[in-house]
Amino acid sequence: MKLSGAALAAATVVRGHREVLQSVADAQSGLAGTFYVAASGNDNNPGTANRPFVTLQRAQQAVRQTNNGSAPIKVLVREGTYYLEDRFTLRPQDSGTSSAPVIFAAYPGERVTISGGRKLACDWTPYQAGIMMTSVPSGLNFSQLFINGKRQIRARYPNYDASDPGKSGYLQAVGPIPPGTTSLYAGPDDDMTFPTEAPRGIRFDPATFTKKKWANPQDAEINIFQAAYWGNLQWKIKGIDFSTNSIWFGDGGKQIGAKWSENPAVLNQRSRFFIDNVLEELDAPGEWFLDRQKNLLYYYPEPGTDLGTALVEVPVFEEAIRFIGTQENPVHHVSLQGFRIAHTVATYLDAYEVPSLSDWAIHRGGSVFAEGTRNCSVEACWFDAVGGNAVFVNNYNRGFSVAGCKFTETGDSAICFVGDLEKTNGTQRAFPYECQASNNLIHDCGFFGKQIAGVYISRAKRITAGHNLIYNMPRSAICIGDGTWGGHVIEYNQTHDTVRETSDHGPFNAWGRDRAWALAQSHAPYTANRSLDAWDVLVDAMEPVIVRNNFFDEKSGWGLDLDDGASNYEIYNNISVGGVSVKLREGAYRKVYNNIWYLSKGAPCFHVGNNDNHDQYFNNITVMDPGQTKWPDGWPWWPQMVYSVIAPPAVGPWFEKIDNNCFYCVGGEFQAVVDQLRSEDGKRNAKRYNLEEWQKLGFDQHSVFADPLFVDPKNHDFQVRTESLALKIGFKNFEMGKWGLSENFPKQWREPKTYRASERKL
Repeated sequence: MKLSGAALAAATVVRGHREVLQSVADAQSGLAGTFYVAASGNDNNPGTANRPFVTLQRAQQAVRQTNNGSAPIKVLVREGTYYLEDRFTLRPQDSGTSSAPVIFAAYPGERVTISGGRKLACDWTPYQAGIMMTSVPSGLNFSQLFINGKRQIRARYPNYDASDPGKSGYLQAVGPIPPGTTSLYAGPDDDMTFPTEAPRGIRFDPATFTKKKWANPQDAEINIFQAAYWGNLQWKIKGIDFSTNSIWFGDGGKQIGAKWSENPAVLNQRSRFFIDNVLEELDAPGEWFLDRQKNLLYYYPEPGTDLGTALVEVPVFEEAIRFIGTQENPVHHVSLQGFRIAHTVATYLDAYEVPSLSDWAIHRGGSVFAEGTRNCSVEACWFDAVGGNAVFVNNYNRGFSVAGCKFTETGDSAICFVGDLEKTNGTQRAFPYECQASNNLIHDCGFFGKQIAGVYISRAKRITAGHNLIYNMPRSAICIGDGTWGGHVIEYNQTHDTVRETSDHGPFNAWGRDRAWALAQSHAPYTANRSLDAWDVLVDAMEPVIVRNNFFDEKSGWGLDLDDGASNYEIYNNISVGGVSVKLREGAYRKVYNNIWYLSKGAPCFHVGNNDNHDQYFNNITVMDPGQTKWPDGWPWWPQMVYSVIAPPAVGPWFEKIDNNCFYCVGGEFQAVVDQLRSEDGKRNAKRYNLEEWQKLGFDQHSVFADPLFVDPKNHDFQVRTESLALKIGFKNFEMGKWGLSENFPKQWREPKTYRASERKL
């Protein structure tokens, strides 16, 4: 029906009136507590469901304008990818209250990506041999490339090979360049001595090294494992001398740093390495190279990739989201919920520091960075292939929570709680306190860095890590970097396949190189005069760390590794399958009871004990793996060995209490091995004890060598039957199957291979 001119005019007035009314209603809706953001929105809109904003920053302004603390405020972000023009920074003026929090959340049921990068508009043309090329905007310098959401591999030699992590796709170094060797690439300001004799480069085997000549080797980077495989290091390459088969290092080598050692970054003929960022090595599908001088991107597409329609994304920012307040004026009661966070910058060549005396160096940064907060949280978010640490909780934070999140393929660690001891004096409290990482799925992390963890804690107090499922990690699942100040609770976590690319570690690792720790006892020759008192370890380790009800299912490494002075621990109701059960190195006040070490590849180890250490070990069950044989290096490890005591204290009792334990090995017998390591001629003087001989020393007076009679160990039911001797000497059954993710883990982040421990067969 065609309207007359008058009717059309009237309808226009009515429509205009309705729009005004709708605008008022929208504004009132926003003031009522909910604002909306959508990719199709406009920042001139009132931020309602029908007329949303387009940026988080505009929604943030609206929250600030309407927030009076009387009611909760929520910003709901609709589906899409939001490429940030600048880092999204939450400040004290964005705060809520306990009864009226401020929440920034993905719209329920929709995939919302907060990107620290940008989308490239590419005009691909052929280069050579299947490689395509496109120009990119001037000034871009990225070390990650994503095609259709998947991280690609920077051109490298040898080619990437994930079949055997940390081993396949690497070359073996011949050895380091000797100190004092003159470099063809030395500049006038180079200090060739280096007070710590830091590596200047390595020698390579020309038989295995690339035969291609590189036009710009100074653009290349080397990724190489430290000699003892504590982790890896990266350097820019200064140059390559083919006449001496030498690779000379430029800037880098910051990723490991033990303050107690002159040079923790030792390289030798055991060190495996690869070199990337070399155009001439772009020869495999999925590889890429950025020519920064010419602003050209080269890419060898994977089969089936249509570059004409492909989504091409690159990182721009290290931090996508920041909480920035102070101790005096914190950000408080603000929550992020439900986002996918991606496309952040790799940080492995940025500044690193060593926050304590452990071997770990860290970069203080993350795709979500928090400093100066109270009662803030990151919930149900997915950190997808971010370039460095995913969440970094730095210095002053109180009650910060990371819960229900997924972390996959992070460049470095997933969740870090790290303080600063030097800034904790007087009323300064520059450390995380009563924070938590709970119910998180963390796997396949450490794409760039290998000395990393699912949850890393250093210079912090009362941190809880609980109900996390952590697997496929190059090093730790959970690491506590020092004894300062204790009070942590590590509970109901489940791990498997950790320490895949490194060595001398476990899924749970702890350090205690604090004021009571002595380098002379720990790493000098083991003579009687270096068996030292524990001193007062509680000066630093003020409160006990509780490790309980965890399930560690490992192929190698220690189950629980309390290394170098880790003190004041209470460890109970844990199960460790495979691996090397538990290690207590020098330290004191460790109470280990009611744990199960099943099919252990190595016995519980008491290593370099302090005089008067107050360690207690009782009511534990140890079942050794009968398939294990003597270790190839000649150490006295046999399948029937249920204790390994190395360099026990020379003064006083070796343990405060060790009794009421149950030991077993199919076809074996009780055997404790004590290796004094104290002969002046350097020879080993290990001695083996059977149970009767061991008891004559005063140990395990009520312990037994007997099958503990587990109910169903193949299905992870490690409760013992009523007739078990373990029950009669004090072991207590505890609840099974509560490890790992809780039932309320977000459904949108669950994966087919995600499981509860009770559902996985041994």
